[in-house]
Amino acid sequence: MQIDHNIYRDTNFTNRFINHAGLQAKINSLAAGSIFKIEQIGSSAQGRAIYHLSAGTGKPNILFWSQMHGDESTATLALLDLFNFFNADDEHNSIRKQILYNCTLHFIPMLNPDGAAAFTRRNAQNIDINRDFLATQSPEARILKEIQQKLRPEFGFNLHDQGSLWSVTGSRKPAPISLLAPPADEQANVTQSRLKAMKVVTAINNCLQAKIPGQIGRWDDTFEPRAFGDNFQALGMATILIESGGYIGDPERQFVRKLNFDGILHALQQIASGDYRHQNTDDYYSIPQNNKEIFHILIRNCKLQTQPGTITADIGLNYNERFDLPNQTTQLVYSVCDIGDLHTWGAYQYIDTDGALINKALVIDGLANFSLQTRTGVSIYFENGIIVSENN
Repeated sequence: MQIDHNIYRDTNFTNRFINHAGLQAKINSLAAGSIFKIEQIGSSAQGRAIYHLSAGTGKPNILFWSQMHGDESTATLALLDLFNFFNADDEHNSIRKQILYNCTLHFIPMLNPDGAAAFTRRNAQNIDINRDFLATQSPEARILKEIQQKLRPEFGFNLHDQGSLWSVTGSRKPAPISLLAPPADEQANVTQSRLKAMKVVTAINNCLQAKIPGQIGRWDDTFEPRAFGDNFQALGMATILIESGGYIGDPERQFVRKLNFDGILHALQQIASGDYRHQNTDDYYSIPQNNKEIFHILIRNCKLQTQPGTITADIGLNYNERFDLPNQTTQLVYSVCDIGDLHTWGAYQYIDTDGALINKALVIDGLANFSLQTRTGVSIYFENGIIVSENN
């Protein structure tokens, strides 16, 4: 049975920006009359509350944590939507009953609220929490380790965002979702917990391939001894990494938010029923690896004026994002990343100039400062990296 994400989507959040106050308001709304047990399990370096929500009565315990990097919010929003789903009373009650009777779900929906406030990766101590498992200097790392030790979950979902330039090898398309069963050691041996994680990853991939065929990547499985996912795997918790990436026409990752909702819900049905055990690990290894083979903009068939003479070339442009957090807006600043024969690369946006001349010198890694005319007669102007106008 198809579950319509739009019914459960929390409409208070329409872009990537969710701060601690927004999360707290959501949690307060769940405090009365919901199925969730809610507790504060600690505070961030700057004193913001970190919450644990739980629901269900069965085994296994399943732990979800999101936004341990403050600017990686896509899965946090999907968890809010899942809270709405599990708190609802409708035609999907049989699915809820199956999951909540056979599992107990545990959520930490924003592990790094200080980073979320500044929309940055690291916490207020400038520590990357996901590289703090061994040193455990951050309060956020201590909180995550302590709850894992207390609950001893059989499964864990490590929820992140990846950059928009990650693509699926050979596809020339972005990777909106990348998956991994993290290794438990440097040899990437298939331990018992990792085998279970591989089977759950395979189930998620099979579900999402119908929605984004050929656009799911497999994250690099190089062992990182400081990371939580790798260490939790070594401790015997079957850990599943979900990385949310870019999708054409979805700058705020709202479609990718839906993919998280769909994939996680499918994984929970697989775990609750035990059906994940029947997945073939050969299918796990058939998921193509992540790569970087795309640009944000690929300009084709330009003529460039250089000191030795005019050349014909393609131009690859990528942007950095400038955030205006009070207004929740984003400005894209483009740089020239490559010049030459780029026909083997893909892009979010292709511009064909049909041999139009760009008479300004371009500098690799320099800001885009030029104008061009496309094959269809549209003129585009870049000024200090910003597209200032597109005129017919």
